Amino acid sequence: MPAEQRRLITSAIDSAEEQLLQLRGVQTGPTAEVARRLLRGLGHSAGLIENAWKRTALAAVNGGVPLEEVARWVDVPVEVLRQMLTAGRQETGG
Repeated sequence: MPAEQRRLITSAIDSAEEQLLQLRGVQTGPTAEVARRLLRGLGHSAGLIENAWKRTALAAVNGGVPLEEVARWVDVPVEVLRQMLTAGRQETGG
């Protein structure tokens, strides 16, 4: 995974952790607003992580690891993984 992507994921997780502390009352603020920011941050983090694992799975498959084995590693049915990786290629034009 590229260093920039790792930095973005780490930063997003750190931000979510800080917001979770606010939600638990360590800092003051309206609970609904803190929860909204936390959920947005977690959603963004989840998207970055999903992109990272898809790119890693695709690299493994392109590197010669059988699709069935990669599917076991990520605990996803083979057909679902195949569709996800194929959709990723179509979206990026690859």
